[in-house]
Amino acid sequence: EDDYRDAWLTKVTALHKLGRNADALEDMETLMRCHGSDTKVQHYYEKAKFEVRKEKRTDYYEVLGVHRLASELEIKQAYKQLALEWHPDKHTESEEKRAKAEEKFKMMGEALEILTDQFKRQLYDEGYDKEAIEERVKAAQKAARETKPQG
Repeated sequence: EDDYRDAWLTKVTALHKLGRNADALEDMETLMRCHGSDTKVQHYYEKAKFEVRKEKRTDYYEVLGVHRLASELEIKQAYKQLALEWHPDKHTESEEKRAKAEEKFKMMGEALEILTDQFKRQLYDEGYDKEAIEERVKAAQKAARETKPQG
């Protein structure tokens, strides 16, 4: 039975390497039905879910038009330049163009927030999406509050 499980896990690893993360997750869901209590299977399942989620996240570097090694200053400069171009008040020709500008402007703000905070950027670079980053930040803040020395 372990050979069967290991063969599926090898297949899932290969699917990930091919960029077929949704297929890997589908296979892991099948495997979880048979081996859900197996910690190794659970680990691979969580990894598959993570990779699918990572694939769907917004590329904040692309939103701001900067490379992944950009400094905080470069990120802020790119934001400032794009903000001048995409501010919703500059797009009053039609409601559709204004809505598009508002969406782009909001996405740029999210990118700036994530990429200029060292902790959030590290999590983003590790593959976490905005929601997962927010969860981890809250958990870190809670842990910091709970470990403050009394007195």
